Amino acid sequence: MAECFVLLFLVAYAISVGALVFLGWFRQQVKEKKAKNARVLLEEITLIIPFRDEANRLEGLLNSIVSSERQVNSYIFVNDHSSDDSSALIKNKLQGLPILIIDLPSGLSGKKQAIKFGIHQAKTNYILTLDADVSFEKNYLDSLTNLESADLYILPVLMKADNFFHSFFEFDVLLINALNAGVSGWCRPIVASGANLLISKSSYESCSRFSLHEHIASGDDVYLMKDLRAENKEILLSTSSQLLVTTETPRSWREFLNQRIRWIAKTGHVNDPLANAIGIGQAIFAMGFLALIIFLLISSNYGLFWALFGIKCLLDFIFFSPYFKRFKRFNALMLLPLYQVFFPFYQFLLLFLLPFFKPTWKGRQTRVVKQ
Repeated sequence: MAECFVLLFLVAYAISVGALVFLGWFRQQVKEKKAKNARVLLEEITLIIPFRDEANRLEGLLNSIVSSERQVNSYIFVNDHSSDDSSALIKNKLQGLPILIIDLPSGLSGKKQAIKFGIHQAKTNYILTLDADVSFEKNYLDSLTNLESADLYILPVLMKADNFFHSFFEFDVLLINALNAGVSGWCRPIVASGANLLISKSSYESCSRFSLHEHIASGDDVYLMKDLRAENKEILLSTSSQLLVTTETPRSWREFLNQRIRWIAKTGHVNDPLANAIGIGQAIFAMGFLALIIFLLISSNYGLFWALFGIKCLLDFIFFSPYFKRFKRFNALMLLPLYQVFFPFYQFLLLFLLPFFKPTWKGRQTRVVKQ
């Protein structure tokens, strides 16, 4: 009987996840190759970077801008009530470039407010938003001209760990991004990151339902995607490694939990049926896998336990490897065996903490209020 349950689980997992992630990845590559004639021009782009007390994290971004082979039309840095010398650092480092540093008015705060305020100052057709702590290669800006015109472009963001312990903080993000690419191949993206977004200014101004979520400090990405989707705007995703920006992982467990719980809270508030269905399916597989390995261990069926564990690791390695290979994180897949054991408990911990844990963002407490 145990053999039947294990076989049923593995077959269901292989078919569903294999089709969604692995085959979806190749469908996404075909999508990206079918480019239209209309292209984005650098002269049409304003780069907007909100910042708040980022003096210790700005160096990578500023060096990337200075080292770029080409430049965008203009750069707008929006100061979200910083108390450090971030503004002076930006001015000194980017001398000679078309930069504008503006202060967010005293009645406004948060990343979404900063981006909205910056967009109103922009004069170009497109807005590129980056986080203040990202960095990119010298051909990144030039590679934007390979994109076809669209209302919203979700561009790749990668967290890079600086030690083995922090590798666990980036691993689930890699898996989510690989899943997002697969889902996009079949249908549309379900997640986005404001750390690397290209937005049509006219679409933002005509479609953004800002008043419905302005009370939430962050979430400029998923809420904007929801607003544009409601108006049937064109939302595209790119998996080009040339358009990659990198950022650091959280520096502590508390920072990690803050970030992940904030993401879960936003996802629940956005209430995307497709994302919810995939999340439920993921939870079912995680709980089913955990139940099976516990049952097999209790019943001392170690041979079947190792068969289940090993085959699932192999399947995940196959399904997710194209995404990891694209962004040169293939070695990170070696964490899969540990992650298989850790992930169900990690999910339960986040769901348990969600009602009680009050996440903060840039030193401010965030709120999620159901509309």
